[in-house]
Parts: sequence; structure tokens; C-alpha cells
Amino acid sequence: MALALRRHLRSPLDPDPGATIARAMRNRNPNFLTLVRPVFADSAHPYAQLFKIAGCAYADLESEVNRNGLETTLRALSNEGVYLTHDEFRGRKEIVRAGRHIPASIASWDNPAVRGEFETVSSGTSGRPVSTMSSQALLAHAECGTRLFLHELGVGQGSSVSVAPILPGFGLFSGLLASRLIGGFDRWYALSAASAANLHYRIVTRALVANLRLFGAKIPYPTYLDHNDFRPVAEYLAMRRAAGVNIGVSGFVSSISRVAAAALDHNLDISGCLGVVAGEALTDAKRTVIEAAGIRVYPTYGATDFGSIGMPCREMDTGNCVHVLQQNCALISKRREGIGDRPVESLYLTGILPFASRILVNAEIGDTGVIEPATCDCSFSRLGLNLQVRDIAAISKVTAQGMTIAADELVQVLEEALPARFGGRPGDYQLLEVEAEAQTEMVLRIRPGVTEHPAQEILNHFLGETRRLYGGSMSVLSWLHSDGIRAEVAPPVLAGTGKFRAVRLLGPGITGKNAASRAANF
Repeated sequence: MALALRRHLRSPLDPDPGATIARAMRNRNPNFLTLVRPVFADSAHPYAQLFKIAGCAYADLESEVNRNGLETTLRALSNEGVYLTHDEFRGRKEIVRAGRHIPASIASWDNPAVRGEFETVSSGTSGRPVSTMSSQALLAHAECGTRLFLHELGVGQGSSVSVAPILPGFGLFSGLLASRLIGGFDRWYALSAASAANLHYRIVTRALVANLRLFGAKIPYPTYLDHNDFRPVAEYLAMRRAAGVNIGVSGFVSSISRVAAAALDHNLDISGCLGVVAGEALTDAKRTVIEAAGIRVYPTYGATDFGSIGMPCREMDTGNCVHVLQQNCALISKRREGIGDRPVESLYLTGILPFASRILVNAEIGDTGVIEPATCDCSFSRLGLNLQVRDIAAISKVTAQGMTIAADELVQVLEEALPARFGGRPGDYQLLEVEAEAQTEMVLRIRPGVTEHPAQEILNHFLGETRRLYGGSMSVLSWLHSDGIRAEVAPPVLAGTGKFRAVRLLGPGITGKNAASRAANF
């Protein structure tokens, strides 16, 4: 990876990113067909079997795409069984269509035509590791979309701060991107790193930063934040604003919300800052706190497994909305039962680029959102990116603090591990993801009378079990760093129908008592 990062650092920037995106938009259909054609030549490939069950040969697919368009064809294929649920994509559930069992693993979706050089892990450091290998061509293409976004918001060479995790998180790659596009970050504030559990990652991160700095990258070494203390970030932003410097700040939604809350709590003036957030839903409560501190905030949308999915334009300054990056992917939705009280529109992604890391056709992302035409007059729309997705939120995974854990794996901890250790039955322990005062938080609820063990002891055991899951180690470190998890003895939260769910993603449905009043007071 060190050699690959060095090569990418030295590679030239695309001289005309707008033209590259426009060309990719014109070639969406042939690019998609080029990507999926090898699947039909391998009868054992899971997608080849799905297409066969649907009665779709390659010639049929080519004809339908050219006649009816990509999204229309994908919706028709989905209705005929050509899709992957999030659990099927991850290899946690067997694919069964028309009574046929189709063996597959996450490695089945790798693109054999691509040699990956950059390895990323979405959020896990233990359990079953699932990595994504990306090529330099993919990174260079992704830079084009980021440059269009920066141009749209009027961001050039300037001052910026990152609040992001060290390896295996995305902070190092963000630093490399910033070095190439905006002259680098002033500071990199790292979360959840002061722990012996990830000392090895601190060492490797520092070594790779040193390697890149040696070859000219403007990447700062991480500055580790103390437990639950985001004030240093707010103080630096305030200092730069007092000097008349326009400065930006990027990171997970909850992290930037906590920075804003620290500024409000300590009367630090950071008004005029630009915030770019990712990793979890930008809810109304978090937007309220961030904007109360004077930060103009814009969400981006992507995932390690699926790449960059959406970017906002300057007009998308309310809610949680982005342009679909149609040069990279096609997005459709299907109605399904959510973890909350109501049915949701689950998002399914199809890759388009021939140099994509994976071959994905109608793969469920694990998020909900509303896809609709984009009516804004912006750089994205003028290049033909005329779809947007709004109200994005997780439906099959916990994403508090920007880290991801599959909900069904947490259910096993709640319904099996905790009753076995402390007593009780399934239904006596529940995990809530809620909107607190300035961040998303996790609440472990214990039904009254189930056990005599202290709530803190149960929480500690829950955290220990969660660390074993894919995504669990980094999630636990992040939750503990920001005081983002607690336990309470209280009845479970039930759906309107009385249905119990072991994991409840309440989002803005339950908010901290002072979230709105806090912003109103400043």
C-alpha cells in the first residue's frame, strides 16, 4: 500500500474532470455492459445463475439496456430475482431463487479485470475481515467527482481540518486526497486512538504518513483527542477564523456535531466555517446544532463496499440530500420492512465503471432514501447528473459515530450472549440508536426485573462481545471516546403495533431533550 500511495501521489491530476465525467455519462450503458459481460461467460458465477433463472441472456440484457435505459432495466431485473440483499452480498445469508440455492461469498463479487492496490476496511478490526481493494484508476476517477464538488462549493487551495479515524479508517486516504486537491489539511484530529487495542494501527498510520511526507505529501501526523473532548478542534477553528482565514472541517456527522457543540458551550466563534460530513445520516437535530455554531454543512454519501454514491451541490443546504453520481453507479429502490415502525425504500446499487472494484448488480446498500429528479441549476445537473437521493438513513446496520455494524449480528449478542451470561430471554435486552444532544448515541436497555447484575457490568460485557464482530472494535472505541453509549434499566421501546425489535434505529424519532433548545440559546 505504501508503494501504491506513493505512485498515486506522483500521478498527475485529470486536466479536465468535467469532461471526464461527461464522457462517463455518455458511456453509461456500454460501460455497464462491459463490466457485466464476463459474468455471462462463467456459468458458476452467482450472477450468471441469477440471470439464467430470470431468463435473461447477455443479448437480452444488451437489448433491454439500449432500448429502455439502465435504471428501467435494473428495476425489471430486480422483479425477476436479479438482486442481492445486504446479507446475501456480505455472505451472511444463502442466495435462494426459484428454489435453487446459489453458493456465494463476498469474494464472488470481485472484478477479475481489476488489480487492486489500495486496501480499505469499512470499520472493522476484528471478526470476519472484509476489505475492498481499489485501483489507481478508480481513485483517479473518484477525484474527478470530488473536484466537481469542491468547485461547486467554491473551495480551492486553503485551510482545512479533518476529524477522522486512523487506519483502518479513512483518515489517511482523506489526507492524501486533500494534499492533491486543496493543499492538504492543517490538522488531522484522530478519534479513538489512545488505546493499547489499536497501538499497531497508530504505528502503521504514522509510518505511512512519514512515507508520504517524505515524497512531498502535505499530510499532518494525527493529533489524538482526549476522551470525549472536541474542544481542541473548535479552538483551532476559532483561532483561524479570528485571523480572517476561511477554513473548512470534515469528518463523521456526529464528530462535526460535537465540534459545533463544543464551540457553543465554550463561546468560541467558528461562524463562517464550511463543514463536509459523511458516515451517518445528517439528521435535522445534528444539522440544527452544526448550523447554530455558524458552520455551513453539506453531506456526502458513500461506503467502502460500494464507493462514492452521492455528492451535494451548493443548493442542497437543507435536509440530507445529494446528487446521485450516475457516472459511477445506478441507484434504484425497493420497498421493504424496516427496523423502525414503517416500511422503507431500500436502496440498491449497480456499478457501472469497468475498473470498479466489484461487479454489483442491484446490491442492497443497507440504507433507505428517496430517489427523485434533481431540479437544481448546478455543475452536476449541467453534466447530466439529474437524479438526487434524499432522507438517507441506515436500515440494516448501526452507524452511530460513523462506524458500521450489521444489525443482525448485534441481535445475536442481545438475544443469546447477554441472556446466557446474565439471565433473561430474548426480548429482555434492546439496543437503541437515538439522536442525543449533539451526536448519535447507543442506549442498551435492560428490562426491569430481569437480572440483579448492575447495568454497567452488562454494558461492559456487551461491549466485549461487540468487539468480536466485524466493525465492532472501531465502533466500541469510537462510542467510548465520545461517551456515546450508556445502559439503562427501562422497558423496551415497542413499535406502534406492539412489535419488539432487539435493535431499534430510532434516528430522529427520539431526540435529546435539549437538542433544539441548545441551538436556540446561541
